[in-house]
Amino acid sequence: MNNRRRLMFALVAIFIVGAMVAFAACAPETEPEEEPVEPDEPEELEPQKGGVVSIAVGGDPHSLDYHLQSDWVSRQALQPMFESLLYYDENEELQPMLAEDWDYSEDGMTFTFYLREDVKFHDGTDFNAEAVKFNFDRILDPEVDSRHLPTFEPYLDEVEVVDEYTVRFHLLEPWGDFLGQVTWSSMMQSPTAIEEMGDDYANNPVGTGPFMFDEYEPDSHIDYVRFEDYWGGEPYLDGIRIRVIPEASTRVVELEAGTLDMAYGVEAKDVARLEDAGVIVEERSTATYQTLAVSLPDGPVAERDVRRAVAHAIDRQTIIDEILDGAAEISRAGVPSDSPYYSENVPELEYDPEKAKQLLEDAGWELDNGIRYKDGEKLEMDILTSDAEQRVLISEIMQEQLSRIGFDADVTTLEWGAYLDAMRAGDYHVSYWSLATYAHELGTGTMNLRSDAHWNVSGIYEHPELAEVSERIDEIVEEVAVTVDVERRAELLEEFQMMVVEEVLFVPMWHVLSHNPVQPWVHGYELNNYNIFWMRDAWIEDTD
Repeated sequence: MNNRRRLMFALVAIFIVGAMVAFAACAPETEPEEEPVEPDEPEELEPQKGGVVSIAVGGDPHSLDYHLQSDWVSRQALQPMFESLLYYDENEELQPMLAEDWDYSEDGMTFTFYLREDVKFHDGTDFNAEAVKFNFDRILDPEVDSRHLPTFEPYLDEVEVVDEYTVRFHLLEPWGDFLGQVTWSSMMQSPTAIEEMGDDYANNPVGTGPFMFDEYEPDSHIDYVRFEDYWGGEPYLDGIRIRVIPEASTRVVELEAGTLDMAYGVEAKDVARLEDAGVIVEERSTATYQTLAVSLPDGPVAERDVRRAVAHAIDRQTIIDEILDGAAEISRAGVPSDSPYYSENVPELEYDPEKAKQLLEDAGWELDNGIRYKDGEKLEMDILTSDAEQRVLISEIMQEQLSRIGFDADVTTLEWGAYLDAMRAGDYHVSYWSLATYAHELGTGTMNLRSDAHWNVSGIYEHPELAEVSERIDEIVEEVAVTVDVERRAELLEEFQMMVVEEVLFVPMWHVLSHNPVQPWVHGYELNNYNIFWMRDAWIEDTD
């Protein structure tokens, strides 16, 4: 800007300020000040009827017969047409669905469901207590070979029809997670359709959901159309197309182009790219927990102060950022923040290398030329890993971080089978360990620390100073397994988490996040705690 223009802007500014002062001086003193004008609230959009939403999944369903599958991809693909007795909402709270209400006996041996009386299957037949009994009897029939049989066979004795819309489940023994398992396995299928079609039923599935089956083209798509007699009211959408798109990169390209409305799962590195294109990316914790497993009986980590030093020396956020593209939530004690069993009362083992060094000094591990020694013994650390690229990278970063505080750390890499054998045998000091379950509370409750757990790689029961802790963990796991009351389960699992942190039975690392993209013109959907879209109230905004 030249000097002449600067002068002109300055004169204008002086004139404006002077005019404002003069106006203020001349204004009547009794004139009330005007209220500031509030910006208008954006108008709430009215749902619109019509249109078909396309949702990408990573593969074909194992079967369209719900009883013959129990995997995530199949569940995602079949969700539009099937419904359960209960469901977990996005806050992991149980909500009624085909059952309006439920209760259970004080001893936890019987569960009673009071069913909706206005539900029909897509073939026009009635949903009632007989239909519920038929579905679970079929699950328990060994000849059907249901994927849900191993879950229910040890616990479920029989299903009783109390009256037309009341059904009671009798258990062989108390089962604390019965209601949770019902939300996953009680997708109701038409008894009439199954009996009439026999082996061909899987090609013509019939449920109660807001959308009914229309067409399946393997490796391509599943089409659903609106079920006009849906008990929850006629859906807004004309239909849903489930598209089978295995490649994440292809899903991203189609989302950017607007030829795909929603998708299950994109890589974290693509989130910013999609958001720049105007796509909404829903982020959720997954039902996984990653820890630094610790072999407790032998070696340097048999000392609690050494374990605690390890926990404070690991910079988890750096690993998340560098290896996982930021797509993880730091774990407090093995429970994700969206779980009802998450507790902020549990202290965090935060990254603090100076504290880690002090813990080792206080425990008698003195630094000598970069390595710590105690009574002539070197502070060695064997970091065991499988040969998976990501696990190796994570292990190498931890090696470097532990070396900074005086460990002589080495990484031992084995192929997957040998790695698992070594873990079970306790032939390691620490190892990056990843497990998954869709029941967060059970994953936390057992965390493979139960003394008889198949994957108890900690050896806690062999550590003489942790005998009482091991015994108490077994008691907690046993009580959690038979306790239905959520508040009591929360108390028990908070106690468990406290012990984990106090004794550093493992180092909580993170919970991987999932990213599910949705176009901004899709409204009314819900993403539940299984990371599955519920589309019964979904609709498409007319953007023309």
